[in-house]
Amino acid sequence: MQKQAVLVCAVCALAAVLTIGITLTLLKRGKTPSAPVEQPSSEVLVPGEEDISDHYQINETSSALLPETADAGEDYQKETLFIGDSNTVRLYANGLVSLQQFCAKEGIGTHAALNEGIVTFKKDNNSYTIAQAVAKMKPRRVVIMLGTNDNGMAVEEFINNYTALVQAIQESYPYTDIIVNTVPPVPANHSNYPNMDQTKIDDFNMALLSMCEQMGLKFLNTAEVLKDANGYGREDYYQSGDIHLKPAGLKALLSYLRTHAYQTDDRRPDTANIPKRAEYTANPSSAVAAPSSSEAASSSEGQSVLYQAAYRVDKNGGGTLSSGSDSGKTALTYDVTSLSLIHISEPTRRTPISYAVFCLKKKKTKPNTCLLYTTPKSIRKKKR
Repeated sequence: MQKQAVLVCAVCALAAVLTIGITLTLLKRGKTPSAPVEQPSSEVLVPGEEDISDHYQINETSSALLPETADAGEDYQKETLFIGDSNTVRLYANGLVSLQQFCAKEGIGTHAALNEGIVTFKKDNNSYTIAQAVAKMKPRRVVIMLGTNDNGMAVEEFINNYTALVQAIQESYPYTDIIVNTVPPVPANHSNYPNMDQTKIDDFNMALLSMCEQMGLKFLNTAEVLKDANGYGREDYYQSGDIHLKPAGLKALLSYLRTHAYQTDDRRPDTANIPKRAEYTANPSSAVAAPSSSEAASSSEGQSVLYQAAYRVDKNGGGTLSSGSDSGKTALTYDVTSLSLIHISEPTRRTPISYAVFCLKKKKTKPNTCLLYTTPKSIRKKKR
């Protein structure tokens, strides 16, 4: 037994010596004994899909924040002038507000809204800034929705520009109520506008609330109805990869406006001699695109109204028409549901022209058509 014990001890000692020797050899060669490698997690976050909902922090007790109210109705909305950029233009393009209810232009930011003459009126060759136009239009209230095109701007500069615009409106027409709407959120998939940053938009909106508190304005937090659970714009309110609201999103915005109403006494001295807005033509090359046929159908509140539009080349002008998959045509006819924006161009004319057309003629038992004849310099309407 003693011999066996001695043998076991000798074997153990030999194993220990060998282990120490191998370890020292590896260390001299610059290696370390291998350790288990932690496998990376199989869960990969797709860019734009992370949860940023905690970034947007609004003081729910702020005196500037408009709380929920009973629906103020269509009259409240009709007495409102909407100021903004392409999403505001879309309110008009989708038939949700009238021409007299908006002062907006695609692509503008706060600086342009303050300084550029973007509003025109009938029988008037002048162009007016938004503040000047407000004084002429004498609205009961204005809702400002700007900031999407300022996303690359520092928050401080954005607020300085916004403050200057508000002050210009107040000086130009002190009788109107001013409501500051949030900068609309962007969806997680905004691949067509990769530089847009939702957290920057949140920073803008939080700073706007502070500005409203300091200036005694009201803050309309439509972001809460336009956002999803992760803090981005709701996917079903936007075209894929886009940042502009579809009719469903625009309607949600207007519903929120009416159910977070700011009711005050009418302070306007008079509402006489208000000029009529000159017709506004949306820029076909801008991101304010025509709604799809499915959107057009849904924008009629479930009631399908059929329109028919026909377009043909002026006999004196020559050329051919092109729209979508149709090309080389001398005439084009469409049946469309609700109010649609149809983009047609004449690529074969010596001086090519391109334009967008609203068809407003309701189709009855006998087809009525809106015939539009074109010349290189103008578009003329002729009833049939």
